[in-house]
Amino acid sequence: MKDLQRVIYLAVTDPHFRAKLTDDPKAAIASSGLRLGADELAALSELCHLLALPAGALVATVLALNPDWPWG
Repeated sequence: MKDLQRVIYLAVTDPHFRAKLTDDPKAAIASSGLRLGADELAALSELCHLLALPAGALVATVLALNPDWPWG
C-alpha cells in the first residue's frame, strides 16, 4: 500500500509525473521505481478521471473521501 500512497502523492504534487500517469500509468509507475499490484493498477485505471482534475481539486476530493489520509 505504501507505493500506492506514493503514486497518489506524486500525482498531486508533481505535474510531470501526473501527466505521465494520465498518458501511460504502467510506464509512469515503472519509471518512478514504484510497484503496484494488479488490483492497485486496476483501481488506478478506474480512477483516471480524477487525474484530470487540477491538483487542488484532486487534493480536496481525496481529503473529502478520506480526511485522515495520508496522516491517519
